[in-house]
Amino acid sequence: MLVVLCHAYPGLAPNGLLGVDIFFVISGYVLSRAYLFPLIERRATLADFYSARFRRLAPALFLTLGVTTAAAFTLMMPLELSDFARSLIAQPFYVQNFYYWSQGDHFTFPLQHTWSLAVEEQFYLLFGALFLVAGNRRRLFWALLIGAPCLSLLLYLALETAGVSPRAAFYLLPARLWQLGLGILTFCVVRRYRDGPERTRPFLSLLAVGLIGIMPFIPIGTGPLATTVQTLAVCGATAWALALIELNTGHLALLRLRSIRYIGKISYPLYLWHWPPLSLGAVVLDRPLNAFEATLAMIMAFSLASLTHHLVEMPIRSRRLIADRHALFRAFCAASIATLVAGSAILFTNGAAFRHRSAHTQNERLLQTAAPRMTTVQGIPYQWNRKAS
Repeated sequence: MLVVLCHAYPGLAPNGLLGVDIFFVISGYVLSRAYLFPLIERRATLADFYSARFRRLAPALFLTLGVTTAAAFTLMMPLELSDFARSLIAQPFYVQNFYYWSQGDHFTFPLQHTWSLAVEEQFYLLFGALFLVAGNRRRLFWALLIGAPCLSLLLYLALETAGVSPRAAFYLLPARLWQLGLGILTFCVVRRYRDGPERTRPFLSLLAVGLIGIMPFIPIGTGPLATTVQTLAVCGATAWALALIELNTGHLALLRLRSIRYIGKISYPLYLWHWPPLSLGAVVLDRPLNAFEATLAMIMAFSLASLTHHLVEMPIRSRRLIADRHALFRAFCAASIATLVAGSAILFTNGAAFRHRSAHTQNERLLQTAAPRMTTVQGIPYQWNRKAS
């Protein structure tokens, strides 16, 4: 919700992109809670792990890609559509974060928010490789599981705090691995504490509540060091909060409210659907959406997220649709091929230039017009003037 609010109402949640940091810590924690020890104890296989992850993530993603591609084809100019097609082709390979890292941050990239999914999928591959390399050697396994996030944190500090490449720190897995690792290690500690003395739990709860309560009131300021402090603080708070939820759910009665839990249930499709209407709306209007327009876009996003959850996610996750693993793999391959064909066709036709009588002249004129207007959200520039796209 922080990310959604940041994109829809930047003035309301200027630090909303911290939601991405929170997401990666939660992702590592949830991954461990569901799969880490079953894999270690050989109660599950990597094939089980990957099929479950694809069943969870791929259906809603490919639905979003299909609908967004149709809308982009209708609304975008040839040059914009060609950029869109390049990002579309990267989607089945989960390397779109590299594409966006190498490009400017445009409102004319309707799929730009999927970079975080690429980071997550790349981590899943690395997670599987960890089991293959370590095998039954427990000491090596835990050394890699602890050492890799520590090295990642040092890399993040070099890229972000030292200013070597803040964009790389934002978009690429090596500088994000420590956040996922923090979630994993938090679960491992919680698992140990759950079996440990009962008297230690109130102390853990007090630390979590104190950190979460104090952090918003700490004056941070601006600059790379301030961003680092803020990121480390919110990731630490998230780790403690996860431990608190696991060990003392009574302290967080708010999370048991039906409306709050429903937002949690649709959070993944909501993340997928929230950015395309904001982006395509900015493309059509040649400016960011105002508050009223953004609200309409968010109503659309919530509606689509709810429909996706009930009509696509749940039937596939409950195996009412695509029951076995082989059918899931075939469906994934078919959707990937369709995505690649659509992106390649758009590129082959120069952004569907055949729709315009004078597309070449139009593009030349657009390239010669005014420089783009820029805005910044948490140090990440967003360019919305379609004349410069």
